[in-house]
Amino acid sequence: MAPFALFLCHFMVSATAEGQNNSVDEYKLKAAMLYNLTKYVEWPDSAYAGSHAPIFLCILGQDPFANSLTSNVSTEMVNSRAILLRHLQRDTDTKGCHVLYIGSSERKSTPRILSALNGTGILTVGEMTQFAALGGMIQFSLQDQHVRFDINLNAASRAGLSISSKLLALAQIVKN
Repeated sequence: MAPFALFLCHFMVSATAEGQNNSVDEYKLKAAMLYNLTKYVEWPDSAYAGSHAPIFLCILGQDPFANSLTSNVSTEMVNSRAILLRHLQRDTDTKGCHVLYIGSSERKSTPRILSALNGTGILTVGEMTQFAALGGMIQFSLQDQHVRFDINLNAASRAGLSISSKLLALAQIVKN
């Protein structure tokens, strides 16, 4: 229960800093959320090369997290699997990714990327407006200085991913 309580705190913490620190705190929180998603999503066994193969968290486009994400994934394990971070140069380099964060710099290509990844077993995450409605699985947003998220359960289901009811209880469900 302790990991879920920590996860819940990450989602409910307010980004209260003023000025430039607000943006920094927002992305520290989003980095923690992105990392913690790996604890509440189940991939089919076929998504891994072996029983102890790592979970690959991939970033496509400009990385807004700076070092926040690196510090979260460098030493942690989820279900006996290491979490490894990869920065992708092209949207065609997604092979082996389990989580794909699509940066806002890829806004124009996002519909094409999501269409190409439909049903591949890759959890797609972004923060662009309408990301979940376009077929992305998890969309982060900032509302009233709190980071919130929407989940497109249909897209996750098509990809063969199972999302914990604990996570779903915290999200707004989007359909496409």
